[in-house]
Amino acid sequence: MTSLPAKPAFVLALLYSTDHRQVVLMRRTRPAWQAGRVNALGGRVMAGESAATAARREVREECGVDVAEWREVLVWEDAEYLMHVVRAVSDKARDARTQEDQEVFLADVNALPANVIDNLRWLVPLALDEDVALPIAVRSAAAEGSGLTDRGRERE
Repeated sequence: MTSLPAKPAFVLALLYSTDHRQVVLMRRTRPAWQAGRVNALGGRVMAGESAATAARREVREECGVDVAEWREVLVWEDAEYLMHVVRAVSDKARDARTQEDQEVFLADVNALPANVIDNLRWLVPLALDEDVALPIAVRSAAAEGSGLTDRGRERE
């Protein structure tokens, strides 16, 4: 019997300032379908990594700070992938600096940029909501997938 390959897994890392007023975001240049949009830090979860380990690695690579403590907020299951949304609250958020060709900056959690990826409008406040039991499991409503991947688009 042939087993199906595991779905690719991604991590979306929401790094907040200790006063919860700012979140580290990135102006994306890639993949092509995200170019010019604002998204959180993150990327692919590598084989053998937990979502927290992947978040720590991605944040270190993308903005130059090392944050060890990550809490899973949400797991989005799609027909094509799994997305782990994690959060950290740290003074290190204010030290975040652009490390690659994609600009990293602090954004006000109550006034996200107009060109932010749509799901961040509800994920950013949800991750800070102390009245919500975490982690939350979410499934895409579309059987074919949510369309939030680079399916049919140029790969990174």
